Amino acid sequence: MATLVQDNIRQLLENETSVFLDVSNLLLRFANNLIRYPKVAKYANIPLGKKAFTERMLPSIGGVECLLVMGFEEDDEYLRFPETSSLSIVREVQRLLASARLKVLSEHALKGMSTPSPSDERAFLMKVHGTYDHVMVYEEVMLQQKALQVMPLSELKQKAQRKLQRSNQGSSNNQPLDLQDYLILELLRWFKSSFFQWMDAPPCRNCQASTQAAGGQVPTSEDLMWGAQTVEVYRCTVCTAITRFPRYNHPGKLLETRTGRCGEWANCFTLCCRAAGFEARYVLDWTDHVWTEVYSNSQKRWMHCDACENTCDKPLLYEHGWGKKLSYVIAFSCEEVVDVTWRYSSKHDEVLRRRTLCRQEVLMDKLAKLNLQRQRSISSFRKAVLEERFALELAEFIAPKKVQDGEGQGRISGSLAWRTSRGETGDAAQGVGTSIMEGTGYKFQLTEIEKGSKTIHVQYSPSSNTYQRVSSGNSVLEDWESGVFTMSNVILKEEFDWKMVYLARVEGSQEAFITWKFDAANTGLVVDHVDIKVSSKTYESGRIIWTICDDQKTLKLKGDGEIARISELEGATEVTLKADMSGGKGDVAWQHTQLFRMGLNDMVNYPFDVKIILKNA
Repeated sequence: MATLVQDNIRQLLENETSVFLDVSNLLLRFANNLIRYPKVAKYANIPLGKKAFTERMLPSIGGVECLLVMGFEEDDEYLRFPETSSLSIVREVQRLLASARLKVLSEHALKGMSTPSPSDERAFLMKVHGTYDHVMVYEEVMLQQKALQVMPLSELKQKAQRKLQRSNQGSSNNQPLDLQDYLILELLRWFKSSFFQWMDAPPCRNCQASTQAAGGQVPTSEDLMWGAQTVEVYRCTVCTAITRFPRYNHPGKLLETRTGRCGEWANCFTLCCRAAGFEARYVLDWTDHVWTEVYSNSQKRWMHCDACENTCDKPLLYEHGWGKKLSYVIAFSCEEVVDVTWRYSSKHDEVLRRRTLCRQEVLMDKLAKLNLQRQRSISSFRKAVLEERFALELAEFIAPKKVQDGEGQGRISGSLAWRTSRGETGDAAQGVGTSIMEGTGYKFQLTEIEKGSKTIHVQYSPSSNTYQRVSSGNSVLEDWESGVFTMSNVILKEEFDWKMVYLARVEGSQEAFITWKFDAANTGLVVDHVDIKVSSKTYESGRIIWTICDDQKTLKLKGDGEIARISELEGATEVTLKADMSGGKGDVAWQHTQLFRMGLNDMVNYPFDVKIILKNA
């Protein structure tokens, strides 16, 4: 059967290039749908009268024959894929077809281009081999245990479980998200907001003043022990003292230092992913960035995860948001090495023309040999799993891509000057950001106890990160997001150095907002008055506007931490509280607007306190 499939691919290649690319795209779509959704009837039936079939598939050489080789059978007005048919041939067609398509695209784009120099090719392959060896450190049991000791994994799993339970997973979703999908989002959020810190230039070791780059030093034996081949040197702008910044490359050391730039972030985060039980790959981009990929069992695909940006599943971010001119992007794990460049680009022709460091056939041969070496000790069953995934990946790589929400945003990690020097600010350079609406849509609706007492009384403390439902037997709602109606660009920020915690804007965002909704509709009760206390702090030119409203009136609040009585909303059945955050100065402008700032260990005070007194309508 393998020979028959190969003969069929050769027949397809007899078409003109444009026809082959079009028909192969259709065939891969049919194959992908069968493999991803084997129990969904609509993907097993291709209408013979459909325009795509009659005008594109039918006139091609070998197109219909390829469908028949997959296992489709003609049945009146349809080509049907029988329920009893095996998907093994479909996977083989998918793999060979995707490889052939990628080869055609490469040959078409590389016509007339010069061959890479031997020195460039050697240096490129050495870098591949070095990273191939490095990622095995993530598999060390002792190192994973060290990571687990600093990760609040139980807490993160609880948050993920609550969000999974709240999510809307209707029957229309063929591949619903699972707990692991939500857990990776929580892990990213924790790593960015609470654990790791970005380092453009270290503070002075003597007086903590700012420093400026002053060259480098030869690494010490201790530096080299932790993989720091480079040591940056900074001079204090006040006392002129020298501060060293070794660029550690060992994730065990990074669990202690918790600081660095993208290399340190991706290195440490990938270890944390492996310690948490995720299948994870370290992704190296030859245009100077690194990140992580995590495998989603529910979605049967690898997901892009960038800890620096707290970003998940936005692979076109770098090309479209940051303006990167991608060339080679390769993913490394304990089981495989994969050229994943095509996941991160919608401009394959441009990318192919920039791949001048290594011949395509040499790269493919090198990766095949490395994978053969790495997979010698794994079971035949596991090899089959990896082969199936790789076939799906190949099909995903060459499928047309559209820019999604959030993929047009410039880089947020690092100082503005540093991002600007790299040309990675995107629209952020003009003050334009991507505002993504989030929130659970949660409403504080009356319980039977609250109907009886005609009172809704809710308090929130960022220190405990819980809502206290005082008016309903002191019931507790875990996690600040769980009580939010809508929000954009808001995070919980913990400052372990200063032992403070608060809600703030997402790093790099120009604006943010958050709302809470209190609902007494259909209860026969209306608002009499509201007693409310909210606190916020601004720095530099930061601005926070608090409002409370019903469907007719909007009133401003001071946000000074004092209780205010609001009588103007009398008669309302719904009340919405909102905070708008904007302004600030410099690279940390996002941190100049803070809601509910309080001590990490303060378990007494509630800087958010809303008490709504109701009466009969």
